[in-house]
Amino acid sequence: MRNRDIKKSFYLNAKENQMLKQKCLQTGLSESNFFRMCILGEKIKERPDERFFDMLDNLRGIATNINQIAKSANSGYEINTSQLNSFETEVKNFISDLREKYL
Repeated sequence: MRNRDIKKSFYLNAKENQMLKQKCLQTGLSESNFFRMCILGEKIKERPDERFFDMLDNLRGIATNINQIAKSANSGYEINTSQLNSFETEVKNFISDLREKYL
């Protein structure tokens, strides 16, 4: 069963239509979702680029590594300092890339 059962139709001129298509492309939303968000007063943000999602995957990997190191340390295993230093460098590089891209 449909959650939304009222259909609306309206007209746009060529410029308005182009602007709508561009905004939907930038946000990654369909036209109907874009309109719904406007009506509800929700903040519409641009969809992040692919680099953002790559960085997010890297961050997940870093979090996994931190968790593994913490488990090893809490279990009484000796932590390899050279691996820890390379991991620290990886985290610093990630932070630097993040600042360069988004700050």
